[in-house]
Amino acid sequence: MSKLRMGVVGAGLWGANHAHAFNTLPETELVAVCDVDETRAAKMREATGAAVALTDYRALIARDDIDAISVATPDFTHSPIILAALKADKHVLSEKPLATTVAEAEEIAAAARASKGKLMVDFHNRVNPVMAGLKAMVEEGQIGLPRHGMARLSNTQFVPFDMLSWAAKSSALWFLGSHLVDILRFVLADEVVRVYAVTRKGLLAAGGVDTADVHQSILEFSKGTIVTMENSWILSRDNPSLVDFKLELVGDKGQVQADPTHNGGLRRVGEGGLRYADYIGVVPTGSTRIGGFVFESIARFVDSVVRGDPLLADAEDGLANTRILAAIETSAASGRAVDLS
Repeated sequence: MSKLRMGVVGAGLWGANHAHAFNTLPETELVAVCDVDETRAAKMREATGAAVALTDYRALIARDDIDAISVATPDFTHSPIILAALKADKHVLSEKPLATTVAEAEEIAAAARASKGKLMVDFHNRVNPVMAGLKAMVEEGQIGLPRHGMARLSNTQFVPFDMLSWAAKSSALWFLGSHLVDILRFVLADEVVRVYAVTRKGLLAAGGVDTADVHQSILEFSKGTIVTMENSWILSRDNPSLVDFKLELVGDKGQVQADPTHNGGLRRVGEGGLRYADYIGVVPTGSTRIGGFVFESIARFVDSVVRGDPLLADAEDGLANTRILAAIETSAASGRAVDLS
């Protein structure tokens, strides 16, 4: 069987994950990499062994030797790349969020319905073992009907100040809330019908990153569950992990608590104090396999294209996600609740 010929758009940290997966899976071949920075594109080509390095995603999409692309560019840049690929009937794996405006997300969803190519959004926490276990508990009725809950997905200040050069053009809501909203929809198998949110700004802006410090949101679901959600970019750098991820649900028969923030079995104490290492997101494997839920999510895209398996998350999931995040922004700006029904 011929291999699925891949192109990766975006030569940053997550683009490197995509390239590694496509270089390792036996069903795929990494043909080309693309980045607006020519030097970065060239370095990625050299590191991955891809045949071609490009600076224009349109040139990549136009190639006859590309069957599918993955989009690992900043949050606010996804839409034109995805639309061009779908118009060319290429398969597309996009990092979250699908788009940062509802109009763009609606346009993408319509394009996905019309295209011969498949579109998957890389909501990789759907295959995070902790979250998969949480979903199973809820589905099996172990806590009864979920009545209320709290969810936190926040970063230390390292992320907006040091890790992301484009943080001022995004926020913790779009960068992290997109994951959290999706996993709540996934675990509860329910839709958000109403949101109320507040935000605060000051610390990041004073440091030269002009975006919100934190969004605090209340999400009401159609079956009655109420979840309080936090997305912050100002946690202390002294935290043992740059991410803090917690989810608790209280039902009428019990409650469940998930903390996939870190893997406490592997700890390092040294300069900077206590630090946790990840050993479930990315795990070592043999030369023809990938491991951990980060890579597993990418592999699910390949499974769908090559074998016809269901997409892990499709364009409609991406659209629903963007609608909720946009409603949170509207609520925070207006000081009023926003209905999505």
